[in-house]
Amino acid sequence: MSTPDALSRDRVIAMVAKILKLDADKIKGSDRLREDLGMDSLASLELLSCISDELDVDIELDEAMELATVDDACAFVNRVTLEQRGDSAAS
Repeated sequence: MSTPDALSRDRVIAMVAKILKLDADKIKGSDRLREDLGMDSLASLELLSCISDELDVDIELDEAMELATVDDACAFVNRVTLEQRGDSAAS
């Protein structure tokens, strides 16, 4: 059975692959979004929009600008998802 972290990771990689028209199986966690995968600013905004919509994650632009690698993006999604779950559990 997959963990929520693994599911989020798979979905983030699938989003990156779709936006950049790459094979998801060839994307590694250590790949740098801009330098290795060629993500430009428009594709970055598209990724943020997809993450926000598909994973129901609120993203602050200044935080998102610090994401350099696929692993960074996955860790960010996991952290924000956990924080938001905690906020809704406290409500």
